[in-house]
Amino acid sequence: MSDEQLQKLKENYYDDRPDKSEWFLEVRERAKLLPRNSIEHYAPHKAALALFLLSQGARITEISKKTGIGHDVIRSLEWRHNDTLETKRKEFSMRYAIAAQEYTDLLFERATQLFDDPESLAKISPEKLAITVGILTDKAAQLTGMATTVVEHRKGASLDDAANLINEARSRIAKGKVIDAETV
Repeated sequence: MSDEQLQKLKENYYDDRPDKSEWFLEVRERAKLLPRNSIEHYAPHKAALALFLLSQGARITEISKKTGIGHDVIRSLEWRHNDTLETKRKEFSMRYAIAAQEYTDLLFERATQLFDDPESLAKISPEKLAITVGILTDKAAQLTGMATTVVEHRKGASLDDAANLINEARSRIAKGKVIDAETV
């Protein structure tokens, strides 16, 4: 595609979010390699929106509702554009990591302000503070490679074992093999 054709496509498809425009251009470029009955040919704007939403982690059902595209077509789009989707997902992941760092800095700045203002600190519920501490502790553990989830395997009687014991007790009662006891 020539620079002039690319510029014309950009003019015909304007979106505030450059990511969606990039997806449209990707769809138009990939359409050259596909049969004429592919969605990239007959509905490139919808295909671009679907790919944009896929790259953001949207569910197939949600994408189908927003675009009017069937699940099977969305899956085929995902398959045909998998290489680009993976690249974009890495880009988005990096953006979210940067945003998380910014908000973490703001959180620490706000915490410092609260230490200097006991009245404001008193207005924050202990539950919110506990949740914040829990999330930060979990993230710190993840970043250092520590386990964030512990799966415990206990040995002992299972529900099946308990059911068997109950059945055995019932059969002993039915056979009259019960010891009379008196509570004192």
